[in-house]
Amino acid sequence: MNRRGFSLYLTFLISTVIFLLVTTSYEISKTALDLGRSEAIETQLFHAADGGLERGLAHLRQKYAPFTMNYSSVINSRRRLVINVEAVKVNGLIDLLVSANLFEGNRELASRKLKRSGIKNLHGRNGIGKLVEAT
Repeated sequence: MNRRGFSLYLTFLISTVIFLLVTTSYEISKTALDLGRSEAIETQLFHAADGGLERGLAHLRQKYAPFTMNYSSVINSRRRLVINVEAVKVNGLIDLLVSANLFEGNRELASRKLKRSGIKNLHGRNGIGKLVEAT
């Protein structure tokens, strides 16, 4: 009779340890997956903002003057990117301000802002200013 009680206790202890190991590994996997998704979103937003800067530079090459431009890109049935490009005159030069926003439905998931300051009216890639992360 005493051995039966010990077997029940040992079975319960082993089951508890296995449950804790499975729960812990689930939480670790979930956290790793969330970090991976977050990194993918940040990469997507950076490239969208960088593309907005390139479009803005191309627009400035055609007409060197302040402007505002907005466009969007559908990623899938639920998500879309909205990019806003603004060129402002500062001390005789032009600064490009770009914001890229990722929406899921009407809810904003994340955003990224980049700035290219001190753009000069020169041909080609000359005078394209300094790239900084906008605040």
